[in-house]
Parts: sequence; C-alpha cells; structure tokens
Amino acid sequence: MKNYTINQRFMKKNLLLLAFALVLPFGAFSQTYNYALNVLNIPCITQKGDLVLGLGWSRGATFRALEIQGTYSPLPHLAVMANFFGAPEKSVRKQLDYGTEYYLWEAAVGIYEKIPKGAASLFAGFGTGNLFSHYGMGRTADFNIQRWFLQPGLSYRSNYFQAGLALRLSHLYYRNAVVSYAIESPDIQYIQNVEKSSPMFLPELGIQAGVRLKPVTINLSVSSIFPDTNDLDFIRLNNTLSILVDISVRKEKQSSK
Repeated sequence: MKNYTINQRFMKKNLLLLAFALVLPFGAFSQTYNYALNVLNIPCITQKGDLVLGLGWSRGATFRALEIQGTYSPLPHLAVMANFFGAPEKSVRKQLDYGTEYYLWEAAVGIYEKIPKGAASLFAGFGTGNLFSHYGMGRTADFNIQRWFLQPGLSYRSNYFQAGLALRLSHLYYRNAVVSYAIESPDIQYIQNVEKSSPMFLPELGIQAGVRLKPVTINLSVSSIFPDTNDLDFIRLNNTLSILVDISVRKEKQSSK
C-alpha cells in the first residue's frame, strides 16, 4: 500500500509538471492569425444540481489566452453551458504593435446521461466574438465571428482522476469584416481565402485529463482543429491548464459530516 501511494503521488507530480511546462509561454506571440479555437468544455455532469466552474490559461502557437467555463444542471438530464475565451493584446488594438487580439463568448444547452464512472453528453450552442489584427503601418483586419456548434462528448471520473473526450462540430461564419487591402501577401491571401470559405464547417477535437483533489481538479486539455487550415492562417492547437471546481462535491462532503 505504501509503494502504491508513493507511485500515485509521483504520477500526480509528473502530470502537474508536464501541464505547467506545456502552457508556460515561450517565444514570440506577436504574429497575426485569423482564428484560434477555444478549449472544449467537457463537463462530468451526472445529476440535477451539479455545477462545475473552471478557470484556465491557454497557449497556442501565437497566442496566450484566459479561459472561463461554467456548466450547470437545473433539471435531470439537462445542462446549460457558458464559455469565454480572451486573448487580449491592447497594444495591437491601439495599433502600437503587430499581432492579433481575439475574444469569443458562447453559450449552449445540452442533455446528458450518467454512465459507470462518468457521463455522456450532447450540447448545441452559439458563440460570437471579435478578431482584430494589426499588420503594421495602420493596416488592419477586423472580423466579427459567429459560430454554431454541436458537441457530443464522454467524461470519466474516479476518486483521483478525471478525463474527457469530445468532438465540436462548428459552423464558423465571418461577418462585418473591415479589411485594409494594403496588407501585404501572404497575409492578404489568407484573408481572401477566409472570406471565400465563410461560412465553413470546422470539426474540432478535445481531449482532457486531470488530477482530482476534491472539490478541485487540476486539468490539462489539448484541443485541435481536425482538417488542414494552413491556407487560412488558423491556429490549430490549443493547450490549456485549468482549475475546475465541482460545487456538488463540496455539498456532498459537507452533508456527510
């Protein structure tokens, strides 16, 4: 039993070290892009009254972002979800620096079914946001983005471990674009490709795993755009380290005293 406990602690420590190493910023984040996916919210909701809140830090190839998530079950087998993604670059918005600033808000409603040590869920929702890029010398691209999505997912939870897998099927639409066509190639070509492709179907895959320290879970998520988007200048990968708080777990612990 002692060896098992030591090995378990060792695995937890290594997982946390790996999580921090993956999301710590490195290199330059001043490049522009035309889309970056937010982390997929894959909750383990199993009964009425379950509430899960999350705060995360994301990193992609050219962005750092704050992620806020919330999921609540007001009725048996019914849940609502709200997410926020923010990659603020105030100097870019003021056209003092080269790069991209991006925000996205989304909400969804879904159904879930409890399964052994986890849950299966299906959410449908809508998101809207703004993406502003500055290419230098006053040359900018400003997009309002809308996204409808359908997200089936599976979650697993034990005493010390939690994991999830989901596929977000997104319908991405670029609207109300204001673009300076003095932007040089290849950036202007990427923008023209986005305008030609909009609206577009965009499958996004999410995988997460975490260590449970009731009622808190330290969670590492990896989300990726499924198809190749090199001709659109999309950021295809998002690594996120998050802290999840399961309110229902706290209530169970209090009631058991």
